[in-house]
Amino acid sequence: MKATTKQVLTGATWLVVLLAMIGGTMLWQQQVHKSKPVTTITVTSTERISMVLLLDDHLTHNQIQQLTAHIQNSSATQTLVTAKITATGTVTFKGQLLNSDNRPYIQVQLPKNLDSNRQTHLLKQLLTVARQQFKFRRFNLVSYGRGGLTATNYVEHTTTSLSPQHLVLMATPFNGASRQSNNRRQTTPVAAKSQTATLAKLIAHRHTIDSKMQVLIVAGKAIKADQPLPLQSALAGQSIFKPVVKVYQQKVLRSWRTQSGLLNNHQIGNTIQTFIN
Repeated sequence: MKATTKQVLTGATWLVVLLAMIGGTMLWQQQVHKSKPVTTITVTSTERISMVLLLDDHLTHNQIQQLTAHIQNSSATQTLVTAKITATGTVTFKGQLLNSDNRPYIQVQLPKNLDSNRQTHLLKQLLTVARQQFKFRRFNLVSYGRGGLTATNYVEHTTTSLSPQHLVLMATPFNGASRQSNNRRQTTPVAAKSQTATLAKLIAHRHTIDSKMQVLIVAGKAIKADQPLPLQSALAGQSIFKPVVKVYQQKVLRSWRTQSGLLNNHQIGNTIQTFIN
């Protein structure tokens, strides 16, 4: 009996020890895996910052849709609204933004056949009304073709409060389309003696540009195809912006098509979104 009792006591002791070890292990695991309190929360900005599109008036509706789709491909789909202003200053909008649109697109339509100063005045007037209508303070300005010349003239003659955060200029003929004035595939600045009157005027007024504005110039380089816009002309904006703004970038995108193929280039959306974000 004594031997049996001793064995029972020994077994019970080991059982208690085993249970204690298991219980301790479970308690330790519970403490290790217990969620730590969150002390910092990162919240994505819900401020509405509009993407204003100032495009060449020769673009077709399909080309405009294609460009917008490429830009939106890298971000959540946002509403596209058309903003139109007449030569007399009457502003109309086509479309309505949703409450969830914090990065909406506003395509600007300016009257044709007006001088640059008048277009700048109308663009300033349109943006003032648009900011009140759609309740945004900051915006980015994306331009294409001759729309880039209007955009450049605008930022040289607007107020700081109406300057864009980011300015993107795609395939802009800063120095015209002549191959006599531009080395077709050179990326260097245009020599003073070869500058057109338009480029020289924009360079002369560059000191008025808001230095905090960030600028991206995008040029297309067609491979084994005609390139109506010389590369040097599309990049001639470097003489306007590079000495003034703190952030300046330029990008050459290659394609097998002509200059308008830049609109079809799948890289264009990522290039713009990477720069802006």
